Amino acid sequence: MVEQTTDASAVLAEELRQIVNQAEALLNAIGSDGDTALDGLRARVNESIDAARSRLADIEEQANRTSQRMASAAESWMQENPWAAVAIAAGVGLVIGTILARRPPPTAQEGA
Repeated sequence: MVEQTTDASAVLAEELRQIVNQAEALLNAIGSDGDTALDGLRARVNESIDAARSRLADIEEQANRTSQRMASAAESWMQENPWAAVAIAAGVGLVIGTILARRPPPTAQEGA
């Protein structure tokens, strides 16, 4: 559940980063025309870009803190419950081995 939240935050951060970069590129492409209405719009867009960058930094910081907390919690749980961790790892290995063993071997046509 927490991994999904962290992954969603990373995806959101990347999308926000792309939007900010595109807005900045558009703003640079417009150039300075000397029009006062355009200058006002440019100033508002620059403020929005700055706010978006700030929010992006906050999202990334929160995602980093969450992942560090989760790693720390997992490490302490594994130290407190080593045999349970071994059993879980063995179970995951068994499931993966079973899945891989059930796959048919690749045919000569698939390799070409």
